[in-house]
Amino acid sequence: MVLENVDHICPLQEDLEEIVRPEDVVRTLEATWQKEAEDKGIVPVLFAPKPLEMTRIPANELDQKPEELVAKLTDEEMIAMVIGEVSKGQDNALGAAGIMVPGAAGETSGVLEEKYDVPGISMADGPAGVRLIKKYDVNPENGQVYSMGLLGALEGGFFTEDEVHEGADTYYQYCTAIPVGTLLAQTWNTELLEEVGQAVAVEMQEFGVAWWLAPGMNVHRNPLCGRNFEYYSEDPLVSGKMAAAITRGVQSKEGVGTTIKHFACNSQEDNRMGSNSILSERTLREIYLRGFEIAVKTSQPMAIMTSYNLINGVHAANCKDICTVAARKEWDFRGIIMTDWTTTMPQGGSLSWKCVEAGNDLIMPGWPGDSENIREALKNGSLKREDLQACVKRMLKVIFQTLGYEDCVSYGAQFR
Repeated sequence: MVLENVDHICPLQEDLEEIVRPEDVVRTLEATWQKEAEDKGIVPVLFAPKPLEMTRIPANELDQKPEELVAKLTDEEMIAMVIGEVSKGQDNALGAAGIMVPGAAGETSGVLEEKYDVPGISMADGPAGVRLIKKYDVNPENGQVYSMGLLGALEGGFFTEDEVHEGADTYYQYCTAIPVGTLLAQTWNTELLEEVGQAVAVEMQEFGVAWWLAPGMNVHRNPLCGRNFEYYSEDPLVSGKMAAAITRGVQSKEGVGTTIKHFACNSQEDNRMGSNSILSERTLREIYLRGFEIAVKTSQPMAIMTSYNLINGVHAANCKDICTVAARKEWDFRGIIMTDWTTTMPQGGSLSWKCVEAGNDLIMPGWPGDSENIREALKNGSLKREDLQACVKRMLKVIFQTLGYEDCVSYGAQFR
């Protein structure tokens, strides 16, 4: 039974011997149950499930403004827009990089703010609530935020001693700790998760965070995976339903959205940037992509974050098959796709220009090597300018719908 026509993706680069029943055993079993059905008078029932319903959204006025603006941008401006705000030192302080929102995970570039009124957008980590530092000091004379560094941003600053800054103004930003993903999934209650998402969204608005780097929704495949607590389930249906519910909750509020992650096949933390997930296309689609497909088709998150690992020999951040063919062509994903942090740095393994070519719109947290790599690829013809333009258009389209603008509305409303 043909359910849906799709392209072949992520081909195996080496033979994979799968465990299958011997053909003679299969024939014997089939003959047995067919005879039993005849003896009992059981009538066959046609099994013809439909693909997950999805409303494809035609191009509209939301596409026009980015289209017009991109036509005016220089190559350097476009390169800056697909990389995190390097000038604020995000490459040095994961988790403490945000300047607009101290303790946020990072920001998009503000290169177009003065000329075109396109602000940088803040994003904060999850998954158990909005993760920001609890307090920070500001120099009242020049407005400078005193950095707490990487350790200061981890676990609410548990690993650091309070540093005294004479004459500084102290600001507090307490966020609610919500239950971890696995516990939320155990409720089997999508209405409850929508309420949780709404509560998270209110705090995002309060602190000026546009993108929540959550929910995590990889399937549980190995009990040793250090981030299983972030993920919902070993069942892709449960994972997809839960991620969709919390996304609908968050995106029911004005100007904020989720970033579902880690896309895809992230099943271990050990050697996470070098591990290669080798699997058949059926396994990929039915287990590892299925939850993401459900979440995209039923909730349209603002963003997706790619994972560190390779999928059949190709780094997820450089994989056009999942970023463009599956997510956009097949599922009609309308948001942006970003990398996980530092995946394009020397130890990460991904190439910056290949992220752009694959349809991975935003490289985080950004470092000078990203600009150089993309610039050189444009120069030598490895990267097409229209691929860079496509990424920037998607970035602008989503940014225009965030709380960076006072007239923003609910992102999710357009998909109802």
